[in-house]
Order: sequence, then structure tokens, then C-alpha cells
Amino acid sequence: MNILLTSVGRRGYLVQYFKEALNGLGKVYVSNSDSNSAAFKYADEYVVSPLIYDNHYIDFLLNYCKKNNIKLLISLFDIDLYVLACNKSKFEEIGVNVVVSDKEFVKICNDKWFTYNYLKDNKIETPKTFLS
Repeated sequence: MNILLTSVGRRGYLVQYFKEALNGLGKVYVSNSDSNSAAFKYADEYVVSPLIYDNHYIDFLLNYCKKNNIKLLISLFDIDLYVLACNKSKFEEIGVNVVVSDKEFVKICNDKWFTYNYLKDNKIETPKTFLS
């Protein structure tokens, strides 16, 4: 199984963990918008991607996944999660499983006030939080 780790940055150790787990039964592909990403040297293959909020980002990833028979996509950057969650069905249509929560849950987790209210609404103890 081929895996794509997006926004890989300096996380070479994670690339190595996935390569060990695959044990030669697939490749670990990585992407990042910075061509100097340290983790590139640990991957089986790497590609410089558009920025996350670029209009072509999702199409770029979809095409890259198709071209390289990627079956699993995992982002290593929290900012990437909402964009991927919003487009998860597009990846599923081409047989790629994106490891990401529902977009509404990602939205809650990306905002401290939404998180506070979610915890309160679900009767989970949390410190009082205020907007300034």
C-alpha cells in the first residue's frame, strides 16, 4: 500500500516509522510546499506541492494520488486538516482513504472558543474561557 504524508516538513522520523511499518509492501510518498523540507530525504518519493490554500492544492493531490496509486493520505499539519476534510469525498471516489475527522469536528478543534463551547455542551469539565 502506498501512503502519502502531506505537509511533512521536518518530520523525517515519521516517514521512517511508516516505512518500517510497510516493511517493503508499499512506498511512503511525502509532499510539502517548501522544497527544502528535511523529511524529503527519508521518503521513497517526494514532491513539492502548492500551498494548502492554493486553488490547485486539492487537484494537485488528487492527481498525485492517482499517478502513484496512493491508498492512504495523512496530513502532518493541523491547518491542512480542514481543507482535506472538506474534500474527503473526492479522495474516496478515487480509492484514497484520508485520515481526517469530520470537517465540523476539525472546525471545532481549530478554534479555542468553539472547543470550549463543545466541551461545555457535552458536559466535559473545562476551565472557564472568555473572549477578549
